[in-house]
Amino acid sequence: MKINYLINKEINVRDYLLSFYMSSSKVYKLFLDKCISLNGETINERKILNPNDILTIDYKEEIDYKIEDYNLDVLYEDDYLLIINKPKGIIIHDVSNSLCNFVADYYNKNNINLNIRFAHRLDKDTTGVIVFVKCTLTLSYFNHFIETHEIRREYLAIVNGKFNNKKGTINAPIGEDRHISNKKRVSKTGKEAITHYEVIKEYNNYSLVKLLLETGRTHQIRCHMSYVGHPLVGDKLYGDKSNYNGRFLLHSHKITFIHPITNKKITIEAKVPNDFNLR
Repeated sequence: MKINYLINKEINVRDYLLSFYMSSSKVYKLFLDKCISLNGETINERKILNPNDILTIDYKEEIDYKIEDYNLDVLYEDDYLLIINKPKGIIIHDVSNSLCNFVADYYNKNNINLNIRFAHRLDKDTTGVIVFVKCTLTLSYFNHFIETHEIRREYLAIVNGKFNNKKGTINAPIGEDRHISNKKRVSKTGKEAITHYEVIKEYNNYSLVKLLLETGRTHQIRCHMSYVGHPLVGDKLYGDKSNYNGRFLLHSHKITFIHPITNKKITIEAKVPNDFNLR
């Protein structure tokens, strides 16, 4: 499948590809496989691109997940990105019954013959915004800017209790819990983890909290909220003692980033799910 890139400045084609934070070896392979053309003609890595040129990468790809029928809630789509409102109870990738299988179905229905690529992950029971990318350039871009914290990810959670400080930052490294499989814990030997929080609303026994991730550790929000004494409602793994028996209440509410191709600021928001209506 061919994907086109509109050039907006004079630049060497190799430097243009590297500007997406692709590795030199991957750029070399694109040229080796003759995947790259300019205005319809194959070019080498010394070619200079000019404003309004159309650079084309022809991907010899196909859908690489089992296709399973599903009606996705698409929040945004263009030639480079597919952003979805993920429902609860669905894992991101697996052999079957995963979001990747459902994206495969969407691609198949829309004649998009590309590999399925997700830019980041969400837990099975976390709802909300998740980004899929349609090309290796965009994937490299998102990988870099997620790693460098330049993509803003905002979450909402309902947690137990009320906070003394309504706004703050949790800077506590996260590592493995040696006693419980698939659980994380704050540990001096863990990896850096920084979460900013702000209380949005208080109920009798709960608080609605906005959370911004500066790092992206597995279970970071769940672990940090438990660490400060406010585990997510429904999160029995991390210490919720409430009578609520639903999924843990965490929602990927909003993502803001600079579009890798247009350089425009994009903000995508997923509406708050109905199970957040606790009182």
